[in-house]
Amino acid sequence: MIPIKGFATFHPLKHCIVGKAHEPNDEMNSELKTVMHETNQDLDSLVNTLESFGVTCYRPSIVRKDLRPPISPRDYFIALGEKLLVGKVVPGYKDVIAQIDRENIDWYLNNDISSANIIRCGNHIHWDISENVQPETEKKIMGWLFDHKYKVTVTRYGWHMDGVYSIVKPGVIVATRYLPELESIYKGWEICYPQAEKIQKPMPHQWGGDHTESNYDVNILSVDEGHCILPSKNIKLIKFLERNSVDPIVCELRHKAFWDNGIHCMTQDLYREGIMENYLQL
Repeated sequence: MIPIKGFATFHPLKHCIVGKAHEPNDEMNSELKTVMHETNQDLDSLVNTLESFGVTCYRPSIVRKDLRPPISPRDYFIALGEKLLVGKVVPGYKDVIAQIDRENIDWYLNNDISSANIIRCGNHIHWDISENVQPETEKKIMGWLFDHKYKVTVTRYGWHMDGVYSIVKPGVIVATRYLPELESIYKGWEICYPQAEKIQKPMPHQWGGDHTESNYDVNILSVDEGHCILPSKNIKLIKFLERNSVDPIVCELRHKAFWDNGIHCMTQDLYREGIMENYLQL
């Protein structure tokens, strides 16, 4: 069975889902075939990188080629404490979920509950609650958090916060300037605001988002406190990380604008070593 645990985004990663694109087929034009082929190449490379750090990776299945492929597992799940919270069930993840003990899963179906909008930092949770979270679900989860001694900061922008900031290690954050509360939540922490990479407009399609508002260099994955994975070679960001004793590893995502997803979006951590700690002195 797959173990479940998650207390912080920077604890040592041991079990992780990595997304998957469609295989090229005869119904696709040549440009779309290239996107699918190169996306799967890049994701296979990401798996190889994670496995080199001892991370066990799980891949979703392609169930229907007419649907958006299971490219972004981050949008549906969160490992919180020793529970996997499931906000949505979409095709492709059945075989992964089947490998998890049901006692470790809490179901909150048809709710916007995921580690895209819940940021974990030991005993502190930042939860950006969208209008797609049912009030009774919000109340139930909030009660669970308080019962388990979490301190909770709530915002209600309806954003995927992992596209706004990433906690790389205690005291070190990479962020956009979208969240006005960021510096007050993490008082005294060092924050890097890297400039967004200039990206060529992707081909029109039905499976992405608004790439013009995204900075994919913020949407990164920490393997542990000393290593994180970036989608491109952002010099300012790399120097910031190295200055903070973090080794940046570039795993190229050539079509991140097509999917409107970064490294963090295309992964979902299931188990990180570590315990609940008080990083914000709350």
